[in-house]
Amino acid sequence: MRDIEGDYKAAYLDEYEGYKAAGRDEDAARVADILRDSYGHDVDAVDEREPTGVVERPETGEQETAVAAPPPEAAVDPRPAAKKQAPPRRAAKKPGE
Repeated sequence: MRDIEGDYKAAYLDEYEGYKAAGRDEDAARVADILRDSYGHDVDAVDEREPTGVVERPETGEQETAVAAPPPEAAVDPRPAAKKQAPPRRAAKKPGE
């Protein structure tokens, strides 16, 4: 069975994040109140899933590189090269013309 309350909460969270991203603080505060009162979710608390701004540094013996990882292998074979077409045939000239 579907969790309707969970779906409502997820929709309110998406709405809150959209308002914050758009700079609509009054609307975001209204949705934050609904989330706090109805679902017990405080949007001002730091979410463990969100990045905290801490950058992971390589260990002292490990050298940092700026080279990107190679792209993943293609799942589909590349298209075969187009075959060259033979030039159009022309009628041979008859002797004496």
